[in-house]
Amino acid sequence: MEKWRSIAAGMSCLSMLFATGAVTVSASDEITEIPEQSIVYWSMWEEDEPQADVIREAAEAYEEATGISVEIQWKGRGIRSLIEPALDAGEQIDLFDDDYQRMAQEHRDYLAELKGMADTVDYEKHIMPVLLEQVKNWGNGELLAMPYQPYITGVWYNKDLWEEAGLTEQDIPDTWEKLIRVCRKIKNSDSGLSAMTCDEEYVNLLYGYQLARYLGQEKVQQLIRNCTWSQIPQAKEAADDIRILFFAGYMSQSAPAQHPEGQDEVGDGEAVMVLQGSWVPNEVTEATESDDSWGFFPWPAVKAGTDGTEGVMVGAQGFGVTKDSQMKQEAFDFAYSICTGETDMKMTDVVNSIPADTDNTQWPEVLADAVPYMKEMSKPYMWAAGLEADPDYKEQIQSELLKLTRLEETSDEFIENLSNMK
Repeated sequence: MEKWRSIAAGMSCLSMLFATGAVTVSASDEITEIPEQSIVYWSMWEEDEPQADVIREAAEAYEEATGISVEIQWKGRGIRSLIEPALDAGEQIDLFDDDYQRMAQEHRDYLAELKGMADTVDYEKHIMPVLLEQVKNWGNGELLAMPYQPYITGVWYNKDLWEEAGLTEQDIPDTWEKLIRVCRKIKNSDSGLSAMTCDEEYVNLLYGYQLARYLGQEKVQQLIRNCTWSQIPQAKEAADDIRILFFAGYMSQSAPAQHPEGQDEVGDGEAVMVLQGSWVPNEVTEATESDDSWGFFPWPAVKAGTDGTEGVMVGAQGFGVTKDSQMKQEAFDFAYSICTGETDMKMTDVVNSIPADTDNTQWPEVLADAVPYMKEMSKPYMWAAGLEADPDYKEQIQSELLKLTRLEETSDEFIENLSNMK
């Protein structure tokens, strides 16, 4: 086991190693041997996903550098419902990850404040300003999660299918009317393609974006908080808009499909567009073994709306250190090694994601069309553009959205049912 200098004033041993590549000690430094210890990390990834390969490699590097092992339990996306019961039961978990908004809002009571440890390595300088602002806002000023694998959401489209349907760059829509025109043109072409597709769990993006275009994200949150669905005409107008995508046949006949069958239609040459996060080109390429090029545009503006394409849903995954952990510094150090530097770039390259570390400026080619929109964004939206502002209410909204998009209820019934749920 390697020898390591004692940690002084909370300085991170791992970040020092990564920053300098060596450890320099003076005659006054005490040399100690770190006893065998373990960090228990519950991961949001499945063990066969490419993210898991990067994290495993980082864990091996961490153990080699410190003598501290990382015991990883691959929980997948179900971690969102598994983590709190496990912590309530007293299970040892030092580190876990999930969507960074959910970390700061829903899991906050289980998380340690990280600013003290972050300050010793100037970690906040490595975080995209928009992500740092949001995570601190949700944490009431506290840094409760470490963002990684950032994303931008919007309409991703298969450029080859776009051209097959007779569309050009001039057809890229920035308004709702132009999007409908594009959908109609695809439907009426000889290509046999569906204009759009979606998966069940992402119908909230469709309605969330459309509602926020009319009202702005803050008023979406107020609507949900006060349950004023029937008093806001734009709520029904947005429902009418989204329903017409399905009713008019612009959406794939299988939509909303079980994930990931919907998004995979874009890679299988069946549908042109999907509203999703920036992970979707990589996921679809891997799943369908396609090599198509991808385009991107923000969800379009609506007539007489509050927000336009400057409002973009951005976010990230996030690491959190549990407040009851006896290995807080070590857990922070391990997460820091993934969120920054070479490992961050390795994650970017392996899964075609946006770099988390602001020092890493090169985006993957497959995401290139989204770069200018990220730079032009001035109104960052949270996930579903505020539609999940009330964690206790979001499942009810999702259930009604599935009925709406499956054409099982009208827009009037959708609004009435939401109005009666609180």
